[in-house]
Amino acid sequence: MPERTATGLRRARARRAALCLSALLIAGLSACAAEVDVEKLFVQSNSDDYEERVEARQRLAELIESGSVEPFAKGLQSPNVETRVQSILHLLAIHTPESKKPLVGELELSRRFNTFYNPIRLVPVSTPSDSRIMVAHILESKGGDPKAVEILADSYGKEPDTATRVATVYALGALQDKAAVPALHKALRDPEMDVVRAALEGLTQIRTPGIAGMLIEGLADQNETIRANSATALSSFGEPDAAKALLDALHKDPSPKVRLSAVGALPNAAGYAAFNPILSLLKDPHAPPEMKDQAATSLQSLTGQDFGQDAARWAKWWEQNKTTLAR
Repeated sequence: MPERTATGLRRARARRAALCLSALLIAGLSACAAEVDVEKLFVQSNSDDYEERVEARQRLAELIESGSVEPFAKGLQSPNVETRVQSILHLLAIHTPESKKPLVGELELSRRFNTFYNPIRLVPVSTPSDSRIMVAHILESKGGDPKAVEILADSYGKEPDTATRVATVYALGALQDKAAVPALHKALRDPEMDVVRAALEGLTQIRTPGIAGMLIEGLADQNETIRANSATALSSFGEPDAAKALLDALHKDPSPKVRLSAVGALPNAAGYAAFNPILSLLKDPHAPPEMKDQAATSLQSLTGQDFGQDAARWAKWWEQNKTTLAR
């Protein structure tokens, strides 16, 4: 065999061997990366041993800097709540699109758990809150994900209790995605007032126009609880349409429960225009005791005065002050 040909064959074999070695090294490194035990690293990062603590924190920092999503995605599967929280927070620190995928999975109803971490202060920070609210907020800070609204909207109504349903709705709002508006609109008709408040919070965060109109529609619902909730929620809207709708409910709704809610909402929604309609309840000898109690409370809220259920004193005060108040 000519010497030049033999040399070429040796070089080709050397190249193939080098390529095989490189492939083995890459495969070995990938296997090592996949085997990173972040749960152990989290424990070691709080160790009393200084060197162990520093080494673990450095390793976690390296994983973040290299954009290693998989170790933290595995940490989300841990039964240990602290490990899952830490994994979520470390995924927050990785600024790549891939880091959102495991977080989106944490929005599933089956993945919820309680945590004290509460980045949007929807409830006191000392109160444990559903982890999905935190995850939704983190996803929003990462630019959102179209799958997130779909997962949460699909879970609405399937929750085991009211508190979990409230959390679903708060999480939808925390995404601040306009695609969540239909689900939040639906939640305005929830029979639980806490859910309605959560929906209002979300719609406000997304800056949805026409929220008062949505609630006014709720005043025509067949379910009296939904009508009552809609009336209560309208107290947040000092708009002429809201005031008119509440006055109509006060005079026309057949449900005492709805009329009671309307009386409670009128001071904020209608202002001093509500004084005489509310006063007329105190003057009505047929008004039930709970309606008179609410009327007196509403007048106190409206004026800062307290004459109890004494209609004559309220009327006198109004005659003395209405001109000034109307300015």
